[in-house]
Amino acid sequence: MAIGFIDFDDTLRALNLLQRRMDRIFDDWSGAPLVERAPRPRGAWPPVNAFETKESFVFKAEVPGLSQQDVSVTVEDDALVIRGERKSRVPEGYEVRLRERPSVAFTRKLPLPGRVESDAVTAEMKDGILTVTLPKAKETLPRQIAVKAV
Repeated sequence: MAIGFIDFDDTLRALNLLQRRMDRIFDDWSGAPLVERAPRPRGAWPPVNAFETKESFVFKAEVPGLSQQDVSVTVEDDALVIRGERKSRVPEGYEVRLRERPSVAFTRKLPLPGRVESDAVTAEMKDGILTVTLPKAKETLPRQIAVKAV
């Protein structure tokens, strides 16, 4: 029994469609609607969420297992730079049997959405979440202007 090229082409098209849908399911898995998530470059670590308030920009990065000595935060050229290193420490007298969390050094350079007061930037770490608060520059804050009757 001979199979025509059209049947074979339809089968490949269906497999290609299935592959693209499966890739999308696993690439976009987050539990949040896709419109609320910005695409993250593959391999970008740590994952970061950014928020804006009236007075500041807030960046939250997931850095599980790192201490404040392992992470540095700087503001360079209108960007927030998060650098760090996760070290694979083996306690004295122990022998490694399995290592799925290797040592890794990382750098994330995140563009700032506006001008900030770099002298007033704060960074806190709690429960594996690094929170960086960058106050907006005074001249960019909304200013209330009084209306006078004449």
